Amino acid sequence: MEPWHFWLLAALFLMILELLGTGFFAFALGLAALIGMFAALFNVPPSVQWLVFALAAAVLAPWLRKTLRHWAPSRRRSALAGENRTLEGLLLLDQNGQLKVKIENDTYFVRSNSGRELTPGNRVTVTGFDGITALVD
Repeated sequence: MEPWHFWLLAALFLMILELLGTGFFAFALGLAALIGMFAALFNVPPSVQWLVFALAAAVLAPWLRKTLRHWAPSRRRSALAGENRTLEGLLLLDQNGQLKVKIENDTYFVRSNSGRELTPGNRVTVTGFDGITALVD
C-alpha cells in the first residue's frame, strides 16, 4: 500500500466518526488527513506529511468549530447540566389533559416547589429538574 492510502483511510474513518457527534472535531481531523494525503501524493517525507497534518488540524479544528456551529442541530439557549441559568416556560395541557411546561419547543412534566396551583397559560420560572419533571416556583 502506498502512504497516501493510509491517509485516505484515516480521513474516511475520522469523517465517519464525526457521525457520533464530536462537534466537528473529527471532521476537521479528517480534512487534515486529506491534506496529509496530498502531501504523500507529492512524495514528501513522512515527517513532513505528519507536520502538514498537524498544522492543518491546528488551523481547521478551531476554524470549523467556529464557522459550522451556526448550522449545528442543537441551537438551544437553555442551560446544560450543571450550568446556572434561568429557564422560563409556558404551562399547558397536553392531549391527555396532563399539565406540562413547554421550554424551547420541548414539553416536560411539571411540579410546583412552593405548592401553589399551576394554571395552564401562565409563564413560570423553572428552578431545576427532578428526573424528567421540571420544578417551578
